[in-house]
Amino acid sequence: MVTFSGSLLAPFSATKGAECFIIREAQRDELKTIGWAAAEAFIHDAIAHYFSGTTKPMSVMNKADLRALYDLYYFVVKACMIGGGRVVVAVHVPTIEGSSGSKAATTIAAVVCWYPPRKRISALNAIRGGILRCLRNWGLKGLKRMSEEYSDTTHGVFEQAFSSKAIEKPSSGVGIGRQNKGTVLLESDSWYVQLVFSSKQYEGRGGYPSSMPSGLSFDDLYLGLMSILMREGFAYAHSFTPGIPVTLDATSSRARDRYMHLGFELMEPQTLIGVGKASSRGIAPLKNNPGYGNELTGVPYWCMVNLACTVGASELVARERGEHCS
Repeated sequence: MVTFSGSLLAPFSATKGAECFIIREAQRDELKTIGWAAAEAFIHDAIAHYFSGTTKPMSVMNKADLRALYDLYYFVVKACMIGGGRVVVAVHVPTIEGSSGSKAATTIAAVVCWYPPRKRISALNAIRGGILRCLRNWGLKGLKRMSEEYSDTTHGVFEQAFSSKAIEKPSSGVGIGRQNKGTVLLESDSWYVQLVFSSKQYEGRGGYPSSMPSGLSFDDLYLGLMSILMREGFAYAHSFTPGIPVTLDATSSRARDRYMHLGFELMEPQTLIGVGKASSRGIAPLKNNPGYGNELTGVPYWCMVNLACTVGASELVARERGEHCS
C-alpha cells in the first residue's frame, strides 16, 4: 500500500511500508547522479546494446561500457531538461535509527522524463545536451541507429496508431499547437515518456539501503515507485492538458507488462529494428559464429499509449489496485 501526503503533484512525500520517498522535479546538479544510475539500470538493455554495435553483452565491470551508457543517458536527461520537458525523481530518504529524526544522505531511487505535447528533442538541444559524446563513443553508425532508425521507426508507429484510432480532440483544445488544425489528435499532441527507470538497488539487484518491511518484496517496491511517478505525471498532464494521451516505448517485455499494469496498451504487437544486423539482445555476433545469419532477428520493443489520461486524476487514482491515496 502506498500512502501520499498532500497533493498528487510534485513535490510531495510518499511512503510504502517503512520506506519514505520525496517526489519532486530533478535539479541540474543531479544530472551526473542520474546518468550513472541510468547506465547501471540499462546495462543489459537490448536497445542500448544495438546503439553501441557491441559484439558481446555489456557489463558494469567494463568501465568503457558504463561510461558510454552514462554519456547516452546524461544526454537524454539533460536534453529533456533544457528542451521544455519535465524530469521527476523519487528520492529515498532513510531515517537513521536513534538519530532523533535526523536524515541520512538521500538517494535517487527512480526517474521519469516527460515531454509535453508539441515538445520533442530538437537538433540544437541534442547538441547542447551532449549527443556528440555518443558520437565519439559509438561513431556515426550508432548515432544513425539512435536518431534515424529507432526514432523514425517509433515515430512512424505512433503516427499510424493515432491515425487509425482517430482520437477526437478535446473540446477545450488546451495543449494542442496551432499545427494541428484537424479534428483528431496527432501523435505529436501526446505527452511522451522519454525515459523511466528505477535505480538498481531499488529493483532487487544489489544491496538495499535498509531492511525490507515485512511482506514487501523488491518487485512490490519497484512497482510502487513506477506507479507513484506515473500517477504524478498523469495528474500533471491532466491539470494542464486535459484529454491528452500519454505515449512511450518499452524496451523489454518486463517493462511492457509493468506499463500495461499502469494502464498502457500496445499500439502494435511488436516493433522491430536491426533485422539482419543484430540479435534480439541487440548484439551483433561475430560472422564466424555458428548460425550467424539465423541470429540476426532484430531487436523487439513495444510502442504504447495510455488513453486513460483523458479522464480525471481522481478516477486514475481509483483505478490503482490495492493502493490508497490520501
